[in-house]
Amino acid sequence: MNKLIWIFQILICLFFVMPGIIKVSTPKEGLIAKNMLEPGASEIPVRAIGVFELLGCIGIILPAWKNIAPGLTPLSALGFCIVTAAASLLHYSRGEYKMLTILIPVFTISAMVAWYRFFTKIR
Repeated sequence: MNKLIWIFQILICLFFVMPGIIKVSTPKEGLIAKNMLEPGASEIPVRAIGVFELLGCIGIILPAWKNIAPGLTPLSALGFCIVTAAASLLHYSRGEYKMLTILIPVFTISAMVAWYRFFTKIR
């Protein structure tokens, strides 16, 4: 089971690393063009979400791998549950139902990682 949880952790990291990089590095005009930002709105919330996604990618792998503060790994997975739940609500409100077919499994996998890393002794 431990190997499966590690595979899930890697998949979550791979899922969030590119959107995080895009949110942090894309100019404001690019974020508007990609419909990630409304014209005239501040880019700070989008940038902050990108930073949190990148920190979560580090937090879901590194603490459990190096066994330094391994309690951060389930907290990162829980953070990804919150991010995917919020993203699901946003995409649902926009009528972007195809995104839900991606976000719901990512939420489920993140919840499984959080559960197993919080409540079992597997490392």
